[in-house]
Amino acid sequence: MDTKFTEEFKRITDGAYPMLKLNGATYDKKNNLLTVRFIISAFEIQNFNDDKREDVLNAVKNLFPGIGVDVQYIRTYADKSVVKNKILEFFNNSNQMLFANLDNEDNLSITVDSEDIIIAVKLKSPLMMMFNAGDIKDNLINMLDRAFNYNIVLSAEEIPDDEEDSELGFVFDTKSTSVIGDLRLIDVETGRKVYSKGKINGISQLPNYIIDIKNESDSAVLCGKVSNVSRRTYKNKKYNPDDAKSGPEELPMIRFMLDDSTGKMDTVCFPRPDDADTVEQMLNGTYAEDENGSDSANVNRTKDVYVICSGRVSKFRDALSFTANSVFECEINFDSIHLTSVKPVPDRYTEVFPKNVVSMHQQSLIDGDKPTVNPYFENKTFVIYDLETTDRYPESAHVIQIAALKVVDGVEKQTFETFVKPPIAIPDEITELTHIGESDVENAPTIEQVMPDFFKFTRGAILVGHNLCGYDFPIINRLSEAMGYHFDNELLDTLILARKYLTEMSNFKLTTLSKSLKIEHLSAHRADSDVFATWHVLKEIVKRM
Repeated sequence: MDTKFTEEFKRITDGAYPMLKLNGATYDKKNNLLTVRFIISAFEIQNFNDDKREDVLNAVKNLFPGIGVDVQYIRTYADKSVVKNKILEFFNNSNQMLFANLDNEDNLSITVDSEDIIIAVKLKSPLMMMFNAGDIKDNLINMLDRAFNYNIVLSAEEIPDDEEDSELGFVFDTKSTSVIGDLRLIDVETGRKVYSKGKINGISQLPNYIIDIKNESDSAVLCGKVSNVSRRTYKNKKYNPDDAKSGPEELPMIRFMLDDSTGKMDTVCFPRPDDADTVEQMLNGTYAEDENGSDSANVNRTKDVYVICSGRVSKFRDALSFTANSVFECEINFDSIHLTSVKPVPDRYTEVFPKNVVSMHQQSLIDGDKPTVNPYFENKTFVIYDLETTDRYPESAHVIQIAALKVVDGVEKQTFETFVKPPIAIPDEITELTHIGESDVENAPTIEQVMPDFFKFTRGAILVGHNLCGYDFPIINRLSEAMGYHFDNELLDTLILARKYLTEMSNFKLTTLSKSLKIEHLSAHRADSDVFATWHVLKEIVKRM
């Protein structure tokens, strides 16, 4: 979609950056800062170096003299399946009748080449009238144009009605269908409202599988079990001490993890200050109705909480997160979830063999029979793991080292550690940071060889990591999905927990926490050292939980 900005940008750069497409722009009047967002494909970003970024920034500054300018890049990837899911998601949220009929190659044809996404729609007369009505086509093109760095070509062909077709031949019952084409949906029954932005009284769409969410979306619906609930505050930009209507200086935000058994999604909502306690308690399962029908808070968690949410999926450093505009309790029909590519647990290790932990603690005459274990760890198995990779972006990072520690009932039992040979050269800055070079990974197994063993090592365990939800797990989830291994483990992120329980810290980097808590952490940014540091941080956090 050409705009005045696009034309001027092409002119001032002599058309040097055809790989960039304008996604949008926002202006912060208070700080006099314009943020321009470009879309760039995941392939082009590999060659888009700092010099090119600087040139683009200078070009945008020249177009907007006198104000501050920032440029952000959104990576996109398009193939037939990704585009089709995006289109079906659009119609699932906007028109259920059209959604039900765009379910096969006869009705919806998609071709993706190096420059174009070509879409051909075929519909019978009544549905074609619906498709042509209003602004459905324009909205579809605009949505795809914002989502992908390709030219969008849309054509529509009307199929003559069959005489035998009844007038109601295309009625769609959302409760009877859980898979439409490549778009997989989950059957849910919506319950009471937990939170909503505005007057939203329900969610009519069926939720997607979390594992199928690959790109940003302005109108996504997801569901799952709630975990890792944490509450923080952020500065109210509209706050004015002289204006009571501007609200408090600090506003609440609540983060939690959604897990629908196909994948996990970091989720955030922004309740009103007066509602924050109730929302937090409901997400924790500590809010119930008493015998008189009034709501009351319970001291202990009474149940697992399952919710359905509508909102926006966005990316930060290529990690997907979900901002919920509405949250409702729900009952999930897990029988409607079908993952056809799940591989069984391997019978034995083939590449990386776990090693038993040898305790370095020397018992004295005054020691007890065994070290004291916090009750939190009893009857639980944890696998604390960490990755070193070629990139800070989860969507494109390749693993170069993986390390893990298995803890059973609070006792260190086994370690799992190996270098991994990536499909690309290790960047110099990564070698400088991790001290892992080409010679270290030259004879190492590939991630395809390592993943089955790591999958076996983690079965039945709670996965733990520092920034696990934002980085390490999205990488494992992306790579394992391509191989057919499904990590359905419960997650425990020490970064999230530290923010909640170690509030006196200046920041929550693993190195900072280790230093402040007097934890030995000699080789930061090496997976094996980071794992043990994370384990000791977790133990300190648990003391305060």
